[in-house]
Order: sequence, then structure tokens, then C-alpha cells
Amino acid sequence: MKRGLMVSVLFFFALVFLGQAFAQEGVSGSGWDKQIFMNKMATAKVQMFEGTVVSHDVACHCVVVATAKGDLTLQDDYAKFMQEYDQAKGLKIGANVAGTYKTVDHIHYATNIGYAKMQ
Repeated sequence: MKRGLMVSVLFFFALVFLGQAFAQEGVSGSGWDKQIFMNKMATAKVQMFEGTVVSHDVACHCVVVATAKGDLTLQDDYAKFMQEYDQAKGLKIGANVAGTYKTVDHIHYATNIGYAKMQ
């Protein structure tokens, strides 16, 4: 159990650092273009989630939500929180949330997130 948790945490941090590397503007030779990303984001399928906030790292814009299907790691860079952009800071740990996300290049980006009542 501890080993699985350790592997999950290491994978999470690897995704965070990889995402940060790709998110830097002006990096030459990386093959990453903001317009290409925005096109992918616009055409990506909208998926819904509902669960409990396990962690939220405001500095790296990472939210981990425990859903019925397992933990879901989301980037909150493009998220609307309670209908306002740039307000998804400091989600309460243990809070019940629901929202939508899109997956681009194997990274889940929250598009809308808000507190919800779980049944």
C-alpha cells in the first residue's frame, strides 16, 4: 500500500514538473506552441468529475480529487471556480467538489470546479 502511494506521488510530481516545463513561454526547440495547445484544448472532450479534495497546491496549480474511480489530478490553470476565473485558490482539503475537465496531452485541466453536496 505504501509503495503504491509512493509511486503515485512520484508520478504526480513528474507530471507537475513536465507540465511546468511545457508551460514556459519562449522556450525554443521544445516543439510546444501555445496556439497548438489552445486548439487542442478547444477541441478536447469535456468530462465531468465529482469527489473530495485530497490536496491542492496553489503554487503549481495542482488539485487532487478522490473520485469513485480513483484519484484524479487536475491542473487548475484554466478553471472557473464558482463561476469566476482565477479564484480556485485554496480549495479546502476534504471539501466535496464537482466540475468538468478536459484532457490534453495526457494532462487533465479543470475547466470548472465548485463546492458540491455529495450523496
